[in-house]
Amino acid sequence: MKFRHSLNERHQFRLVLCGHKVAEAGVACLLLMVQGQLSDVTVAHLLIASKTGLLAVLPVLAITFTHHARHFINRWNSSLILGICTFAADAAIHPSHYPGQYTEAALTGVGAFVFSILISFTPIGRRIDGLAERFLSRRPAALQS
Repeated sequence: MKFRHSLNERHQFRLVLCGHKVAEAGVACLLLMVQGQLSDVTVAHLLIASKTGLLAVLPVLAITFTHHARHFINRWNSSLILGICTFAADAAIHPSHYPGQYTEAALTGVGAFVFSILISFTPIGRRIDGLAERFLSRRPAALQS
């Protein structure tokens, strides 16, 4: 029964981490896509931002299955990983609405990084940190190094 409980905690961490990272990347994408004009948001914008967030979080999710998951304990590393993944996702999902091919993607990556850092200082961020610590403390020894 302990193994089952431990497995559920691992998935709980992944679910919470990825849920927040999708939101952080998606909000950054949405704000830049409509250039801050929230009244201009359409369903199409929401779908594009959601796709960007989901694509950005796929590498993050994959990392949680490796020994590199330890990097998610540090808010700066975690946010940097998200920012890089968000840049790549935004560049792949849609063209820039700003001058330069990758300008919007770069700004979206920076925005996701900033949102992630800011959220890490909130009570929700501290809860995610606690889940990360428990997640890593229960990983098999072969994956912790």
